Amino acid sequence: MNAENVIDKLALQPHPEGGYYRQVYGNDDNGKKKISTIYYMLRNEEFSAFHALHNVVEIWYYHAGMPLNIYVISPDGALTTHCLSADDEMQVVIEPEHWFAAEILSKNGFALVSCAVAPAFSFDNFELGQKEDLLQKFPQHKTLINRLCK
Repeated sequence: MNAENVIDKLALQPHPEGGYYRQVYGNDDNGKKKISTIYYMLRNEEFSAFHALHNVVEIWYYHAGMPLNIYVISPDGALTTHCLSADDEMQVVIEPEHWFAAEILSKNGFALVSCAVAPAFSFDNFELGQKEDLLQKFPQHKTLINRLCK
């Protein structure tokens, strides 16, 4: 199994925060769904740029590929690093109002996950991190923010 085969098989498209995705469920009836789910993939040096979700919870589920690190900065500036893989955590819950980003540490191969958002995802609740704003709020995480912001 390689990344291109998975992208084709799952009909994944480029995601605004980086990587590839396809919505599997939710948001197809004027936002009345209680939950939404996507497939999400990162390849090699791709990353999911720092972003926050407002008023919703996101859960990441590991499926296949290389270990994937998710970096979560809480509103008070505390940093937690989660490693999603078959040998470590296989799911991670991201609370609302937390900034988070993800990358494949090895910069080689791919990682395939699913993400579930409840209530259902809406771009109205999505905020892509602006590097200067995040550096001002969390200067202690300068290296990580510089690496994982668009």
